[in-house]
Amino acid sequence: MSAEIEAIIDDLLNEEQNIFGVAIISKDGNLLTQTENWNIATDLDLINELLNQKLELGAKGISSLTVQGIKYMIVENTEERKIGTNITGKGHIIICPVPMGGTGALVCYINPQAGPRDALFTTQEFALKLNDLM
Repeated sequence: MSAEIEAIIDDLLNEEQNIFGVAIISKDGNLLTQTENWNIATDLDLINELLNQKLELGAKGISSLTVQGIKYMIVENTEERKIGTNITGKGHIIICPVPMGGTGALVCYINPQAGPRDALFTTQEFALKLNDLM
């Protein structure tokens, strides 16, 4: 794992205070890195399934995702982003495929006190920065 990727994670956490955890999945579906406070290793298969799912028009696809024992309802599932929200107030998850529509991803755990959209723009911006490094 490159120092450049570590620097991008540090910059992301410094810029967006509502991101509490970060993980990066490589294009081949392996966990490249994650912040010490968040472990998605055991949930990687389902995240990869979500990333690799090509939805037909009108298809819903995977409706929920459990990461570290927290269940998130998938509220948005597009090529640019996958957003999950825990309905009991335990936070949100944003998955930005890298490259857009690709099989690698920047995965972020979002502060329960914030809305997922509060951190969405920054998350997508940093996913683009990862594009050249993966």
